[in-house]
Amino acid sequence: MEALKNIFVLVVLLLLVKKRLHLGHAFLLASGLFGLLHQISITEMAQIAYSSFLTPSTLIVLGSLFLISILEKIISTTGIQSRLVNSIKSFTGDPRAAMIILPGLIGLLPSPGGARFSAPLVKEAARDLQILPEQSAVINYYFRHIWEFFLPLYPANLIAAQIIGIPLSQFLLMMLPFMPATVLIGLLLFRHVLIKPNPDAKNEQKETTREAWGHLGEGLLPVIGIIVMVIVFKLNILLSLVITITSMLLYYRIPWRQALTMLKESLAPGLFYMTFASIYLSDVLQQSGSIKEMLAALMAGGLDPLLITILFPLLIGLFSGITLPGITIAIPIILTLAPPDAVLMY
Repeated sequence: MEALKNIFVLVVLLLLVKKRLHLGHAFLLASGLFGLLHQISITEMAQIAYSSFLTPSTLIVLGSLFLISILEKIISTTGIQSRLVNSIKSFTGDPRAAMIILPGLIGLLPSPGGARFSAPLVKEAARDLQILPEQSAVINYYFRHIWEFFLPLYPANLIAAQIIGIPLSQFLLMMLPFMPATVLIGLLLFRHVLIKPNPDAKNEQKETTREAWGHLGEGLLPVIGIIVMVIVFKLNILLSLVITITSMLLYYRIPWRQALTMLKESLAPGLFYMTFASIYLSDVLQQSGSIKEMLAALMAGGLDPLLITILFPLLIGLFSGITLPGITIAIPIILTLAPPDAVLMY
């Protein structure tokens, strides 16, 4: 019975996501439905929401999202990203390499508008090539998401580390190998894409080598600095972001009025709401005890725990097409299956 209730909630959530309902609304509705089916009182649901919001790890995630938005504003306002893109164009004599590297660079910052920004760049890089539009679109999409596995700027990684209850640096190190593996798989998958030089191509004036190296370093340094501070020096993600943002404000001599404007524009209530709602749903699932009962029933029926661990998050990701539902729902289940002190070993 527990399994049917939980599957019903999952199906409703996936349908809401498919209907393009705001993820925050979808998570909250799923939480309410779960509480109703499992007879969790309104008072208990409110207490879970209260504790979920005031948990230090939740506040760190929400604060990190705010600071990441500020960092994105600084990079956009100062033109760092544009200069970085131009430097890559100067370094890569082969437009095909630029088509792979450019979306990867845009993906370093998990901007909601990343697709809108990277698509024209890839199109421009492919201007001198004979390539089908759908091939260009696939390459853009694939390589823009190669960082999603381990980059601390992606909210999903912050939330996953919180749900598991381990340091962010440990989680990122465990996930790091998936990034080069994904790049290698992508190169193998797209090696058969037939691309021929365009005979009508026009040559552009490139940056000097010195300018290109300078712009490359300028563009990559903020993100590399954050990764090093979090993984190598094990600094808190909030502190790492504050150090990076403060250094950039001082280096580019951004006036305090402009900095205040960036702070105001970086407030994204919708993003904060969606993130909190995903954490709340995860807490409701874990604290109800329903997952343990459901898994006990499934394993009593002969279903292998390893099969559940692999297939369940795969199916959620397949049907939702979004990272957060898979993390919010699947990780609590995997944690229930894992033996004590064996969630992650590194």
